[in-house]
Amino acid sequence: MPEVLRGAGVSPGVGSGPVRTVAGAVPEPTAGARHAGDAEAEKRIALDALAAVAEDLEARGARAAEIGNKDGQDVLNAQALMARDPGLADGVGAKVEAGVAAPRAVFEAFGVYREMLAGAGEYLAARVTDLDDIRDRAVARLLGLPVPGVPESDEPFVLVARDLAPADTAVLDPSHVLAFVTEEGGPTSHTAIIARTMGVPAVVALPGATALTEGTLVLVDGAAGTVTVGPSAAEVEAARDAAAARASLVAETTGPGATRDGHRVPLLANVGGPKDVDAAVANGAEGVGLYRTEFLFLDRSTPPSDAEQEEAYRAVLDAFPHGRVVVRTLDAGADKPLAFLPPPPRSPTRPSASAACGCCAATRTSWTPSSRPSPVPRRAVRPSSR
Repeated sequence: MPEVLRGAGVSPGVGSGPVRTVAGAVPEPTAGARHAGDAEAEKRIALDALAAVAEDLEARGARAAEIGNKDGQDVLNAQALMARDPGLADGVGAKVEAGVAAPRAVFEAFGVYREMLAGAGEYLAARVTDLDDIRDRAVARLLGLPVPGVPESDEPFVLVARDLAPADTAVLDPSHVLAFVTEEGGPTSHTAIIARTMGVPAVVALPGATALTEGTLVLVDGAAGTVTVGPSAAEVEAARDAAAARASLVAETTGPGATRDGHRVPLLANVGGPKDVDAAVANGAEGVGLYRTEFLFLDRSTPPSDAEQEEAYRAVLDAFPHGRVVVRTLDAGADKPLAFLPPPPRSPTRPSASAACGCCAATRTSWTPSSRPSPVPRRAVRPSSR
């Protein structure tokens, strides 16, 4: 009987195909490794590696934009900012000056910020994988090793990894990726977000995922959160039929929402921008219970213009001309850093978590997305402080 593994389903649908694993794990540089004595030369080697990583991320972002993945480009540009962060460079430089070899200095400097991000709230904790990816790319260059990446394949496949980084997924061809499976991650991880954006089934937090043998046929059910190893053709067909039935039920569901005895309960969507509107409407939303305006500002290297903000707000309002739309004022800082803002002054004894991201305020603030009068006079929109 086929083995069924259980994780967390974060993107619905069913995908079946051979396993392809993200390969090329970068080993940890030897602890205690020392350079030959020329600290300035060693420091330049380390910083050049970080600069090369930043340039590569920007180039990948440009390619992502060429295939229509503008969101992916924004994420990769934000990652490039992390690689160029002055606080990170200072940390690397201090370790090199203390005699630590460049690969180890980079590894240890990232480790300081990694620990703080992991304990700095859900949003920043989900960015630890991004930080690890930048670190591994820089260390690989310094050690002369291949940079980790998604394997090439002539046939569609199920992509399996410990976790997935934006640099790997931003340029993926959706027609070749049948599903994502990762050992780590959660509902707000990059894997979950990119899977939903691409419409690809995904299961995360699956223990032992990377132990799956390369080429093994698996069946991924993103709604149930299961991965079946070695399924039969009948099992694959049954899973696809069940997924199609679920999708059909969703498509046939119509509003307005109500309890069985007729009490009205409006179905309101939680959205982060215009890209979420089509799915909300398709699933019967009657309005928006929470418009999370911070997602217009996160994971990008420049702030949105007033015109861009107006367009984003109008798109959501126009989608629900007779419904309620609740707009939350910009919730930024702490676990939601803004890459285009300068970091706060750092303590001489303890760097801030924001320095690891090359961004943002160390305290949570709440303010309106634009200080100008609202350009949308059509109807009152109540701000939310939730």
